[in-house]
Amino acid sequence: MSKIEEIYLANGLKLNVFDLSRQIADDTVKVEISIQTEIDLEKSYFSCPQDYNCVKSIFGDKLTYEHKMEKSFVFLENQESVREELINTFKNNSLNYLASENFPLKLALSRLKDIKNNPYKYNKIKRKLET
Repeated sequence: MSKIEEIYLANGLKLNVFDLSRQIADDTVKVEISIQTEIDLEKSYFSCPQDYNCVKSIFGDKLTYEHKMEKSFVFLENQESVREELINTFKNNSLNYLASENFPLKLALSRLKDIKNNPYKYNKIKRKLET
């Protein structure tokens, strides 16, 4: 995994673009990118302290957003252009959403919603943290 680009957004977030590509045959490669950012978890995102504490107990002080894109069976000589195509597609489709002032709030609330809607998914994590 190697960082290939940093994108600074108007809302103060920094996106890191990583190349996760790997060769899958002599002449083909799986081109994969991962776009990641972290936000600070703020109490002001939540309507009550219990919700903040719930999210913090599972994810800690920072929330990570990650988006992966991939294309398999790309000819070796085309991997650079396919990688650029994936990055440009992400930029065209997602940058405005991530650059929004409300993105950190929306991410925090979506994590809370996921915890409440899927508690079984987080029970192991909570138990592990408590021991």
